[in-house]
Amino acid sequence: KTVAESLFPSIGSVDSKVPLLYEKVLNLLRKADTSELWPTTTPKRQLVMISTNEDEKENDTCLSAALIKAQSNSGTRASAYTFKEGQGGASGSFSVGAMPGVQCEQPKGNTLFPELMKAAFELEIALCPNREPSSTIAVNRNAQFRPHVDNGAGAGQSTSLIVGMGTYVGGELMVEGKKHDIRYEAIEFNGWTQRHWTLPFVGERYSLVWFTPKGCEGVHGIELCK
Repeated sequence: KTVAESLFPSIGSVDSKVPLLYEKVLNLLRKADTSELWPTTTPKRQLVMISTNEDEKENDTCLSAALIKAQSNSGTRASAYTFKEGQGGASGSFSVGAMPGVQCEQPKGNTLFPELMKAAFELEIALCPNREPSSTIAVNRNAQFRPHVDNGAGAGQSTSLIVGMGTYVGGELMVEGKKHDIRYEAIEFNGWTQRHWTLPFVGERYSLVWFTPKGCEGVHGIELCK
């Protein structure tokens, strides 16, 4: 039994009922998870993600050392993820929508999981109908993030929108020291100026983060969906 497992209630105590609004997206996330097509987490994103096994053995305080470790991590696992993070099994993170660059290049996730991409952008509209549609979504599975602020800046959209899904305990989002339970409870925060991180968790934890980075002004991800 891990330290994290001893700190949390049993997974069996968690209400596994999924709110109707989230059913389609969660089913598609689980389908993507088992497809063996989940993209490898980029080294930059790995830099702000906690690798539980490694962090238990040594305390890496040097970001450059952590980046080198992320870039050199070539181990293979049964899942489609690069390495184990968090407490829910192998984890990973990728994006869909548009990313800054030459004419807002589209991530590989768009072609790998078009149905998930469309459903996730539709979910944003359903959750926040008065919010300007985002250009991009970060799709995370069992990812525990270190305290950080996001790179770059928002493009006319100063707030990110985040929600958690799945059967897990713990995993609250901390924003400037304030704890938020985001399991089927979406919240907005300024990811570019507010320091945020993930608390430890046990179980299956997905999260979606909608945002519009600088360089994607006027791009709405929902319009990229086929």
